[in-house]
Amino acid sequence: MKLLSLSSACALALSLLAGCGYHLGGLRCNALKDMDTFCVNMFANHSLHPNAGMLITTALADNLQRDGSFRMASPAKCDFKIDGVVTGVGRKSLSADSRDSYISSEIGLVVYVQYRVTDQHGKVLKSGNTKAEASYFNKTGNIQTAREAALSYATRKAAENIVDTLTIP
Repeated sequence: MKLLSLSSACALALSLLAGCGYHLGGLRCNALKDMDTFCVNMFANHSLHPNAGMLITTALADNLQRDGSFRMASPAKCDFKIDGVVTGVGRKSLSADSRDSYISSEIGLVVYVQYRVTDQHGKVLKSGNTKAEASYFNKTGNIQTAREAALSYATRKAAENIVDTLTIP
């Protein structure tokens, strides 16, 4: 009797988790359904932030490996390649300092990325644009470090957006 109720509880928990959008890998968009391996070329950087291209490249490769739908391979042996460009990094004031309305206390950072997925013959399988946001505080301390951390977070979010388009049918 206890075994039956335990198995019923497990079945209920699994059916609830199935509707949450989580998956263990193996899901692919239609354009990549027959592909198994990938490589990520270094993204170009057209922004004023020198690390933006490198950050999105490493975040994208890391996210695709972690997802488990595809395996990483060398450029000569992969089924598809991903490349792109960081087209810009913008900033906007999210909140002003209570003592001076011209000083931002929280600054939003927006990363704009274009990407393209091609097969070994150069045929474009998928392409698109994405943007991701993060913020940092303009307080005493090292503002440069806070800005770099926000840029790193925003590029990871942009990479997750790209991976979602490749792994969600």
